[in-house]
Amino acid sequence: MKPVSLRELAKWYGDVTGLNGVSFDLLPGITGLVGPNGAGKSTLMKILTGQLKPSCGEALVFGEDVWSSSAVRRRVGYAPEGDSFYEDMSVLGFVRAMGRLCGLGSSADVFAREALGKTGALEFAGKRLKACSKGMRQRAKLAQALVHKPDILVLDEPLNGIDARGRREMLGLFEEQAAAGVTVFVSSHILEEIEAVTSSIVFLAQGKVIASGPLGEVRGLLKDHPLKLLLSASDPRKLGARLLESGLVTGISFERRGAAAGSEDLVLSVPQAESFYRALPALVLELGIGIERLVPLDTSAEAVFAYLLGAEPGGSA
Repeated sequence: MKPVSLRELAKWYGDVTGLNGVSFDLLPGITGLVGPNGAGKSTLMKILTGQLKPSCGEALVFGEDVWSSSAVRRRVGYAPEGDSFYEDMSVLGFVRAMGRLCGLGSSADVFAREALGKTGALEFAGKRLKACSKGMRQRAKLAQALVHKPDILVLDEPLNGIDARGRREMLGLFEEQAAAGVTVFVSSHILEEIEAVTSSIVFLAQGKVIASGPLGEVRGLLKDHPLKLLLSASDPRKLGARLLESGLVTGISFERRGAAAGSEDLVLSVPQAESFYRALPALVLELGIGIERLVPLDTSAEAVFAYLLGAEPGGSA
């Protein structure tokens, strides 16, 4: 039995459509939910966790309707994007209380400490929530999602506010959960974060699924998407000419850098990112050119969605 099956799911808020005809399955492992702000990610996750009733369609968790079955909802752990704390509680008190609400009873304290240890929050377990930083609060939310050892984890933008080291730790935690057989459904508006750990991905835009499946298949849909890169080099004009000649880029523009004469960066349109990254080191060695900086300009999901929807990034579909 599939852990999660969504069929023709829709949610309307008066005349506003939050979700429209969403259908896909979730299997054990990590599935990423990626979409720009306002795509419907949080609405979808609230339906999946039984907090919102769909206007039509069904959300099944282990074959049961999640809205109707409190028993099946206990098999789901949820970390929302926004905070909803009793601010005067300690971190440990909060996670312990959430464990008791999930039916842990007298064992809630043990389970809470274990969950806090997994998320790196045990060291500030006695701190009041109102005195916690954004990163600390995120770790506390993750701990309460884990406290009852759920079969499904639904995590809405869980890496917001966490520093780079913490992000690596959390991504490792998601992988550990997936390796233990947990179905992890994690949302982000940053495509690169999800790509680092996911086995499959769902692209959501304007309340609709516009692409989903194994990451390799979804990449196939994006193979012609021209990635924009900003490149700083010791001789940008020479490198630019060679890149155009090689066919690794389809377009080049120059961006002024600072006030110094001749100081400029390359802005590249790269049709095949993987081929570009493989070929670039040998090419710059051949030319004897130094690379100072290479920065993707449109790695966020906004650019990918704009491409799939046939619009320019930042424009309307």
